[in-house]
Amino acid sequence: MATAAEVVNIALAEVGYKEKASNANLDLKDANAGSNNWTKYARDLYQAGYYNGNKNGYAWCDVFVDWCFFKAFGKTEGQMIECQTSTLGADCSFSASYYKAQKRYDKSPKVGDQVFFQQNGKLVHTGLVVGVTSSKITCVEGNASNQVKKTSYSLTNAYVAGFGHPKYDKESTTPIVDPEPVVKVGKEFTVKIHELSTGCKGPEVKNVQRILFARGCKGADGKQIKVDGEYGANTKAAVVKLQMQLFPGNTKEQDGVWGAKTATAAFTSLN
Repeated sequence: MATAAEVVNIALAEVGYKEKASNANLDLKDANAGSNNWTKYARDLYQAGYYNGNKNGYAWCDVFVDWCFFKAFGKTEGQMIECQTSTLGADCSFSASYYKAQKRYDKSPKVGDQVFFQQNGKLVHTGLVVGVTSSKITCVEGNASNQVKKTSYSLTNAYVAGFGHPKYDKESTTPIVDPEPVVKVGKEFTVKIHELSTGCKGPEVKNVQRILFARGCKGADGKQIKVDGEYGANTKAAVVKLQMQLFPGNTKEQDGVWGAKTATAAFTSLN
């Protein structure tokens, strides 16, 4: 099931990534920071044949949004969900036109929407909506001050042009209200977590892969983990790398199995 949450979680994990001065250290968030528009997002999409050419070195706000869908759903499904019907999806105006052609563009935001921004009547920027209240939206934007940045805007801000509604499964298309931050201390609660290992599949595996992705734990192939819901050799190798961080020197716990100790240590160490 394709849901907005899958894309939103991937986008949030990228906050803080800085564009690069050259085609080096593209996978590292802070290294080689610059303003020459080199990113891992354009590289990955070029390798996947997403566009009509290599977009590295060009403005990358739209590329970032496409990359989040690509990571969540793959090329074919990702493009379909984004309403893209050609290889010209790396430009704000083209991306908006795809939504408009399928009557999926208006001024009513939902979490997981692609937001478009305007200046002097021209679309100039885009991002992903990750939160909605009665008065504002919260977004994650690529190429915002040369990095991936979390931002907020009033719904009446003239800079906000409109919203493209991706084709998520029906259950994920209803508006999700992200309440205003409230600081409070609540009761403790228990979460049931199944032990996961090689061969397991499903949404629980995806949740583990998102944690591995966010923490930069790469697979056996040396690449970042794909959030595909399949616990294969790459996921196991990434779990081992995380366990080496969580349990240094304790080889017994470095078994590549996502069990109670690993899950507890991973969640508590996020703070």
